[in-house]
Amino acid sequence: MEYSFLHELNNDKDSWMIRVRLCRMWESTNTKKNGELISVDMIFIDEKENLMHATIRKTLVTRFKHMLSEGSLYNVKNLKVVSTTGEYRPLSNQYKIIFLVITSLKRLEEGTVKIPINGFQFVSPNLINLRVNDNTILSDVIGSLCGVGDIEIVGAGWKKRDIKILTDYSVTTKITLWGKLGEMFDPNLYKQDEGPCIVIVTSTTIKKFQGEVNFSTTSASKIYINLQIDYVASLIERFSTVSNVVQVIESSNVNKITFEEEMFLNRMSIEELLEANWSSQVKEYIVTVRGKISEIDNSFGWYKIHIKVMDKTTETTFVLFNHVAEKLLDTSAHKLFNRLPLYSKDVPTEIQSLCGKDFVYKLKLNDYNLKEGLENFTVSKLFTPDEKLELEQELKKDPHDILSNNLEDSVGDFHVTNAGKNRKRKNQIIDDDEVSDGGSNQYTKHV
Repeated sequence: MEYSFLHELNNDKDSWMIRVRLCRMWESTNTKKNGELISVDMIFIDEKENLMHATIRKTLVTRFKHMLSEGSLYNVKNLKVVSTTGEYRPLSNQYKIIFLVITSLKRLEEGTVKIPINGFQFVSPNLINLRVNDNTILSDVIGSLCGVGDIEIVGAGWKKRDIKILTDYSVTTKITLWGKLGEMFDPNLYKQDEGPCIVIVTSTTIKKFQGEVNFSTTSASKIYINLQIDYVASLIERFSTVSNVVQVIESSNVNKITFEEEMFLNRMSIEELLEANWSSQVKEYIVTVRGKISEIDNSFGWYKIHIKVMDKTTETTFVLFNHVAEKLLDTSAHKLFNRLPLYSKDVPTEIQSLCGKDFVYKLKLNDYNLKEGLENFTVSKLFTPDEKLELEQELKKDPHDILSNNLEDSVGDFHVTNAGKNRKRKNQIIDDDEVSDGGSNQYTKHV
């Protein structure tokens, strides 16, 4: 698997150059030192689909990180090949590559060379027992989603969500998604889908508890849903013959995330939402936004409801699909639209009456938003704001921010600015870089 890389790296070191795609990238931190950065790590893939782990040590991060983006193609020159050592290795390879001061990067145009976008080392059944309770090599796992649990709080406040998959080797197993990965995996988004939902979770540890094998995410983990690759397509076809109902995983832990906490998951203003700098390879994010419905947009037809939502920073468009709208309207949106004359563009009274109402929106941000930078954010759940809880949440913020907010609020009800129109995307939301295996064995990179 490493031959193509090493052959080029070991031949004529003054002139060689490798052509690769950056599959995925993450920050390795030391949680025992308040999240101090150790390195930036990534997985490269070449034309022969060989994978290689590459590392940028913290002293060189500022030199190279801004030049790298997931999914892009590169010519890379002057790297150092070293033996792989230590724990938490994202690949089973014998070697990895290190960036040096003299390393040079040149980004290639798409189509210059044919290299897959993604690459994985899916764990096989014969390797499971060898890796149980051994964190030397991390494991990529794939399967059809068959169970989802609620967010739970365990230990010293760690948040997690358990999911179950029927693996590609036909065994049902549990995967614990820690921190932001668990928060962003919204179970409501997958229960309604038809057909198998194929989940890939990378760089997991393997534990055995009460005789059952479980997987847990680390800070190197990424999640992919129904990724458009041949192997996933073959699994969709294979699992289409079995039940695809996603069951609710009952929790034995009493410290589940509360309904109130769910209202504030990754809370941000509309301006922050529009200006956020998203990681290019993450498939979905879950955030919450509070705002007032200012307009019903019927220019898209009535197979779903488009609403204009505003807060004191700016406005944007949210999308309500029927299963969400039905809970809000106490009737099917389709039934309301069917009462209208054919080709009518009128807005049903029940829907028009939503204008001026204030809600908290739990949003599913997908590739359409994350990669393309486009609006029309999908609402997965609605909450009626609780002013007491909102105030308590405000009191947790910096007092200067609260004073500024109160001064802005005193000017008017909702003052809309154009701040969100520039789409600077400067607030980066990243993957699960804070929580790792089991909430206690935080992912610490060893070089």
